[in-house]
Amino acid sequence: MSVLLVLVGGPLLLMVIAFAGRTFTGGRVDPRREWRWVRLMWVAALGVGGVVAWLVHGSLDLGRGTMLVPAVLGLFVVAGVGLAETVVRPRRPTGPRTASLAPRQVADYLPRALTTAVGGITALHLATLALTTASASTDDLGRTGRQIAARCGNTGSAAGPYPGSFYSVPLTLLLLAIGLATAAALMAVVRRPRGSAPDDMGDDELRHLSATRILAAAGAAVAASHVGIAFFAGTALLRMDCQRAWMDPAGWVLVASMPAALLLLGWCLGRIVTPGALPAALPTHPAGTR
Repeated sequence: MSVLLVLVGGPLLLMVIAFAGRTFTGGRVDPRREWRWVRLMWVAALGVGGVVAWLVHGSLDLGRGTMLVPAVLGLFVVAGVGLAETVVRPRRPTGPRTASLAPRQVADYLPRALTTAVGGITALHLATLALTTASASTDDLGRTGRQIAARCGNTGSAAGPYPGSFYSVPLTLLLLAIGLATAAALMAVVRRPRGSAPDDMGDDELRHLSATRILAAAGAAVAASHVGIAFFAGTALLRMDCQRAWMDPAGWVLVASMPAALLLLGWCLGRIVTPGALPAALPTHPAGTR
């Protein structure tokens, strides 16, 4: 119950900070002022996420809290970046303005290379969790899905902790929350009214920058989570004295995936901070107002 409270209360606190940021902008279209609040939103998300991750770490036993720390931090980073790009920026002035009949879709604003990389690490991470969940067994104290075991004739061996259902179920729920938060933030960016830049091309560039940050935040969350899962699953498989045929190759693949996930994590963090042109360089007048 305490874990649920902090996971719900944390995002609510971020929403309060985001709406406060939009209030303090005073409704004025000032990219530099907005950019300061966007960065403040990132810092707030990281700070609140760190506190929540620490509470989760101390509330769940047998390593479950530790295992969830990267995903919890990732969830708050996604939420913070999403709120910064969709709530912090004030509403544009009302009145006559231009409009476009061209349909806008999320895919049109996602960078291809980053989308491919995030999709790849997500597929690998989900496949890893499916493998570990299906292959895990009950440990010596009767806890389901906490170790990996195998028998070779009259002998057998086991290793743990292993990310079976004991660990993978709560992690999968957090990853689902990250996915939903990412999808909601991307839809909000695509559907937000024009008027953040002096022309349609400028508006599209702002949408592209916002979508890049949101996607990069989601990618960083998944990549960080995969590093931990791959480490414990891979090392557990490799130290088994008695192995099934698939265990040794799978263990090496998981260990080999860790450096790639770390590189992707660094790339995603860089794209959050500098996805393209700085917002401060954009003009300060709303589009199409007369």
